[in-house]
Amino acid sequence: MTYASQMEVKIVLIDGEQLAQYMIDYNLGVAVQNSYEIKRIDSDYFEVE
Repeated sequence: MTYASQMEVKIVLIDGEQLAQYMIDYNLGVAVQNSYEIKRIDSDYFEVE
């Protein structure tokens, strides 16, 4: 522990849940399995002039 506290570069330890969230957020080591489309009515398409 003494050696680590003397280093200029600091290491932050994270748990597995946080690691998984970073992997998802930054697309690192993950692949898209499913994707979903959410649609809404385009009212401009139906606009009568």
